[in-house]
Amino acid sequence: MRLLVYNIAYGTGSPGSKWQLIAGAASYLRTSDRYFNAIVHLVRHYSPDAAGFLETDNGSMRTGGKSQVAELAKLLQSPLNGRFYTKYAPGSYLSKLPYCRHQTNALFIRNGAAQREEADFMPCGAKRLILKSVYNNINIMLVHLALTAAVRKKQLEYLANQIQPGEKYIICGDFNTFSGNKELTRFLRKTRLRTANKSHQNTYPARNPAKELDYILYSPELQLKDFRVIKFPGSDHLPLFAEFEE
Repeated sequence: MRLLVYNIAYGTGSPGSKWQLIAGAASYLRTSDRYFNAIVHLVRHYSPDAAGFLETDNGSMRTGGKSQVAELAKLLQSPLNGRFYTKYAPGSYLSKLPYCRHQTNALFIRNGAAQREEADFMPCGAKRLILKSVYNNINIMLVHLALTAAVRKKQLEYLANQIQPGEKYIICGDFNTFSGNKELTRFLRKTRLRTANKSHQNTYPARNPAKELDYILYSPELQLKDFRVIKFPGSDHLPLFAEFEE
């Protein structure tokens, strides 16, 4: 199974300096197709069986009403089935605001081969969405954790309690571990999950990576064949690619 995980930052690109970040702030209000088109080419090149995308736009004014979620679903031939979830808490003010209400994450299984798909929400934090899918009897979860360490700790406790004995898991996404991967020590010990990024390559910011924020964690029953942090400045994060034995 080939897995791609990528925080695409709504297709707003990858600033190379603080000045470029400030100058490019307007792209969060209205962005061109330039970076998103490059991301589409990347997905085609790696041809994943499963793909998790963080910070996707489902058709706000930022993208001129075009749904990045729908475009990625079409690319991977994965039916949307009319479902859409904001990444914020259900009923929260963020889930109703312009722009924010179109901000989500997306988890796709190529050719609609998922055995089961569902969404869950963590009990705390602004970003709460957990996307879940089962593919070849592997439970895949896509998450985007909180910006504050105290809330991340509670979210990780919730995720650890999702793990069922005797089942295979991959938990992936943007964990926002600004204090380093030591934040995951207790979580990994409790769940027995392993990180695919054995050498702890940094993933953020893309043009000069200084922190490891993005992860693919997997059950020891799975056999990892390949792992890469892809040097691709299509976003402020670098994409992750992993291949597991079927």
